[in-house]
Amino acid sequence: MSNSEVPTGFIILEFHQNCALYGSQSDSFESVERIQARELKKLDWLRLKDQRFCKKDRQLDILVEKKLLEKFSTYFRALNSFREADCERIIVDWDVALFCILLEMFHSGHLDILASKVAALLETSVFFGVDEAIIRINAWMTLTFSSKDPREILSVLKSLPVIWDASHRFGHSSLLNFCVEFLAVNFMEARSMSSFNDIPHGLLSACVDHIQLTVHSEKDLFDSLRCWCEGQDWVDEAEEIISERKTSIMNKIRTSLVPLSVLLEMRFYERLTCDIWTLRPGCHEVDDDMLFQSSSSAPLPAHCPSVPPGDIPQMLMQMQIIESPFPAFRYTEPVRNSKWPVIPKFENLKILNLSYCNKISEDALLLWLREACPQLTEFYAKNCPQIGFTFLPHLAKECPNLETVDISLDIFNLEDRNVHRILTEDENECRLIRRNYLLWGVSPMFLLSSLSVRGRSEVRDSVFNIIAANFRGVDLDVSNCRMLTDNGFSEGLKRLPQGLRSLKAQRTCFGPEACKVLSSPPVTGGVRNDLTILDLESCHGLTPEAIASILKTETTLSTLNLGDTTLDDIGLYLFKGHRLRKLCVRDTKVSAKALNFVLRNNPGLVSLDVKGCKSACIDEYEILLSGVDDIESQKSPNSISSIFRELESLHLLEDFEVGWRFSQLALEAMKPSTKRVRRLVVGVGGGICNMGLQKLSNYWPSLERLSLSFQIIDDDGIIQIVDRLRSLQILEIQNTISHVTPKGVAALVNRCPPKLVRLKLDRVVTGITDGDLLQLSKKCNKLASFSLVGCTQLTASSLVAISQNMRALTELKLEECDGLTSSGAQCLLDSCKALECLTLRHNGKGLEDSFVMKAKDELPYLWFLSLDMCDSLSSSFETPEMARRESPLNTALLSRCSSPETGVFPTASTSRNGRPQKRIPRDTIVLRWTRDLTLAYSTKTRI
Repeated sequence: MSNSEVPTGFIILEFHQNCALYGSQSDSFESVERIQARELKKLDWLRLKDQRFCKKDRQLDILVEKKLLEKFSTYFRALNSFREADCERIIVDWDVALFCILLEMFHSGHLDILASKVAALLETSVFFGVDEAIIRINAWMTLTFSSKDPREILSVLKSLPVIWDASHRFGHSSLLNFCVEFLAVNFMEARSMSSFNDIPHGLLSACVDHIQLTVHSEKDLFDSLRCWCEGQDWVDEAEEIISERKTSIMNKIRTSLVPLSVLLEMRFYERLTCDIWTLRPGCHEVDDDMLFQSSSSAPLPAHCPSVPPGDIPQMLMQMQIIESPFPAFRYTEPVRNSKWPVIPKFENLKILNLSYCNKISEDALLLWLREACPQLTEFYAKNCPQIGFTFLPHLAKECPNLETVDISLDIFNLEDRNVHRILTEDENECRLIRRNYLLWGVSPMFLLSSLSVRGRSEVRDSVFNIIAANFRGVDLDVSNCRMLTDNGFSEGLKRLPQGLRSLKAQRTCFGPEACKVLSSPPVTGGVRNDLTILDLESCHGLTPEAIASILKTETTLSTLNLGDTTLDDIGLYLFKGHRLRKLCVRDTKVSAKALNFVLRNNPGLVSLDVKGCKSACIDEYEILLSGVDDIESQKSPNSISSIFRELESLHLLEDFEVGWRFSQLALEAMKPSTKRVRRLVVGVGGGICNMGLQKLSNYWPSLERLSLSFQIIDDDGIIQIVDRLRSLQILEIQNTISHVTPKGVAALVNRCPPKLVRLKLDRVVTGITDGDLLQLSKKCNKLASFSLVGCTQLTASSLVAISQNMRALTELKLEECDGLTSSGAQCLLDSCKALECLTLRHNGKGLEDSFVMKAKDELPYLWFLSLDMCDSLSSSFETPEMARRESPLNTALLSRCSSPETGVFPTASTSRNGRPQKRIPRDTIVLRWTRDLTLAYSTKTRI
C-alpha cells in the first residue's frame, strides 16, 4: 500500500505478528488486512480485540484519524516533535487487543475493563499517556468495590497480585489503596483461593493493618498468615529477609485472641525467636503446665485435653532447704514437677511480659525463669495478684541481670477522710512478708534501675528500707502504697546508693520528713538526686514549706505533678527549672503571677493542668489596684491578668486542662498557641457555650480529646462537636446545664466521630431511647470505654444491644438508667469479656445475689466492680471471702441507699403516689483484696 492511498488527516497504525518489526518485511506477509476504525461497529470491535485475529504471518493495518490520537494520547501528540510527524504509517509494538481497547474508547466512548486486564490496561494507558483511560479505571474501582456479584469478586481477588505490582511500578496510589481495601473486606474469600499464596508481602501486611479487615476470628487470621508463610518460595531470598518478613507478618496477630491450644500446636513461639517475649498478656488460660509446654523443645500433644476442674491434679512440690546467712531464718525452694518437660535456655531473651496472666503460680514461674531466662533484663507482671511482693527477692536470685521490674496493681483510690471503719487485717501475713525479705542479703538487686510496685498495699516501712538498700534506685513508682509512712519514705531515701531520676508517689503518706531527705545535699561520697519526673499528687501530708524545699533544689525536672496538694506561690517562685514539659497544679491555691513566672521560664511546656485553680486564671489584686470597677471592663482581654495571655507564647502546648475563668475571651487570648493543642479538658468554673465551641472547632480542628463538665451545651453545641471535630478519640460530656433534645441525640447517634474510643455522656442525653442506643452501639462498636448516666427511658433491651455490639469495652459505667438491669446483666458477662472496670448502679432491681461471684469468675480481666444493693433481687450480694484466688478482682464497691422519709433501705421501687422513689446514698461497703491482705472499709459518702 502506498502512502498516496492514505486519506488526508489519517494515519496507518501497523501491527505485526511473529516477525521483525522494522525493515522492509511487509512483502513476506501472506496477507495484509486494513481496517478503518471509525467504520467499525460494536461486534467488529469485539472481533478486532480477539488476539487470534492477528495470526502468524499476517499484518494488521488500522486507519485512524491523526487528530483523534493526538487528542487522547500524549504519546502520539509528542510524535509531532520528531521525524514521525510527517509519516503516514507508524509501527505499534504493543499488544493488539489492549491497544484496540483504547481505540474503541477513542471512537465510541466505551471502555471495556475486566479485572484480569486492569494491570495490562493501566500499563498501556500510562505508556501511551491516555488520561481518560486512567480516569475510567478509577471509576471501575468504585463500582467494583460496591459489587455483590460473587464471580466478579473472585475475579478481582485472583488479579489483585498483578494489579498491586502494576500499581507499584507506575505509582498509582488510588489503585494501591483499592487493592488493600478490597482484600481486607474480602479476606476470607481470598483465603479460600489457590492464588492466596501469590499475594505480595506488602499487600498482605497493609491488608492486615487495614481498619476494614474482615475475618471470622483471630484464629482464622493466624491460620491464614501461617499458611501464607509456609506457601512462599523463599529460594532466592536471603535468610535475614525471610526471617524479617515472617516475623513482621506474624507479629500482627493479636495472640491474646487466639486459643492457646492452637498456639501450642503450631509452635508459634518457635517461629518468633527474638529478644522480646510477650507470653499472652491478659490470657486467663495460661497456667503452670502451659507455661512449660509453650517453651518446651519436646513434641507437643495434638491437642490440649480438657480436664474437669475437680480432676486437675494438685502440683506437689518437693521442698529443699537452703541455708541462709541469717542463722535464725531459712527459706524453702520448690523443685521441678516431674510432668513438666525440659525446656531450652533462651539466651537472647531479655524482656518478658506476663501481665494479667493470673493463673501462673509463683513457684512454677521461678523454676521456669531459672531454666529459661538466665539473661533476663526486664520483667513485667502488671495486675497479677497471685504474685506477692515476696516474689521480688526470689526473682533477684534467679535473674541477677534484671534492670526493670513492674509488678504494679490497678486499684481504686479511696480518700482517707471518707473511711471510718477497717474490719480485718491479717498480721501473721505481714510478719511473713518482712521475714522473706531477708533473702535479699543473698541476692541483692544491684543492677535494678527501675521498679514499679504501684498499688501494692503490702509495701511497708521495713520492706521499703530493704528495697532501697538493694537496688540502684533510678526510677521508682510507689504510688497508692498507702501503708508507707513519711518516716518510712525518709529512711528508705537515705539508703538509696544512687540518686533518683524518677519518683512517683501519688496518694501516699509522703510528707515533710521525706522532702527533707530528698532536698538535702548528698553525704560524702553520695550521688545527688537528678530528678526529671516528680509526681506527688494527692499527698495530703505535704506542707507548703516541704514542697518549696524540693522545688528549690530540683532544677532538672521535666514532669512535675503537685495536684491536690498544699502548693502555694512561694514554692513556684523558688522553682528555677527551665526544662518542664508537663506541669500539673490542679486544685491548688497558686495565683496567676506565680504560674506565669513558671510558664515564662519553661517555653517548651507540652502539658498543663490548672483545673480547679480559682486564683490561677485571674489576679484579683491587680484588678483592685487598677481601680476597674465596671464589670464589662473586667471582661475585656486587656484587663485580664491570667495565664491565658501567657499561653500565647507556648506554641508546643498539646494538653490543656482548665476550669475557672476559661471562656470565649480566653480562647481569643491564647489563639496563637492553638495550632498544636490535641486534648482539652474544661471543668467547673469554665464558660464554654455554643459560640465558644464554634471558635474552639475553628482553632483546634484536629482535637483528639474533648472533656466538658458543668458547661452550657445544647443541641447546637452537640452538632458543632460531632460535625466539626471529626478527629475526636475521646468525648466526655457530663452534667450539662442546658437540655439536649432528641435533635441533639440524633446528631450524636448518627454522626459520631469515626475514631472515637471513649464516650462519656453523664446526665446529658436523658431522653435517649432504646432505638437510639441500638444505633449508637452499632455505630461506635469499637469503643473501649462507655459511660451513660441518667437515661431513664432505657429498658433491658439496651443492655443487650451494648453487650452484643460493644464487645471491645474495657470500661463500662451505667447509672440511674432505671430499666437496664431489670432482667439481670448476664448478657454482659457472656459477651463483654474484655471488661476491666464495671459500674452498674440504680439501673433496676434484677441483679442476682451471686453477681459479684459470677463477675469474678466469668470476666478474666475485671479488677474493679461497683454495684448498688438497691439493684439486687434480695438487697444483698454474695462476696468472695478468701484473699488468695485466681482472679484480678481487687476492689468491689457495694453502695447502700436509704429512703428520705424513713432513713432505712427502700423495699419498693415506687412510692404511694406512683412516682419512682428517690434513692439517697447512705454509705458504701468497700471490699479490697490483695495476695497477702484482705481489707474491708465502710465509707460515709457516695463514691
